[in-house]
Amino acid sequence: MRKNVSFTGHRPSKFSFGYNENNVDCIKLKSLLINEIENLYLSGYKVFLTGCAMGVDMWCAEIVLDLKRKFNDIELYCIMPFKNQSERWAEDYKIRFNYIIKNCDKALLLQKEYDANCYFKRNKFLVDHSSVIIAVYDEKYSTSGTKNTIDYALELNKNMIFINPNLLKVFNIKSNL
Repeated sequence: MRKNVSFTGHRPSKFSFGYNENNVDCIKLKSLLINEIENLYLSGYKVFLTGCAMGVDMWCAEIVLDLKRKFNDIELYCIMPFKNQSERWAEDYKIRFNYIIKNCDKALLLQKEYDANCYFKRNKFLVDHSSVIIAVYDEKYSTSGTKNTIDYALELNKNMIFINPNLLKVFNIKSNL
């Protein structure tokens, strides 16, 4: 398998800072993500996959796009669970989403219409096509899509990088990266 990295994490509403990306904790979290993504790139990981959701997916996609200015061989693949994914989002998030899609290296639409399993299918695709998963996970959300994605990745013995958003610390699982 190619050295691919995917992301999983919560939507902004699950973080203490909510949608306020100027909050010091959000800035610190993004800084941790920048460091992890750049370190993985420097370790030979060139392809990064995002599920294009608000929050962690979007932040990581924007980070990869920023790193493309520095590293011309880094690639971003956008894996969209269904057409019109951003249709109900606030306008500023739609603009960010469209920028990411326009500037990624490859966009893949998994299905045309929304259904109850489309996010699960997207998350499974991300894990199946990655050798490392960066997960921003708060344990109090033990019944979330992020938790389900982590559990699936661990079942497949994927390398995991956990970032605890409350402690703002990074933990590696099976770190043979």
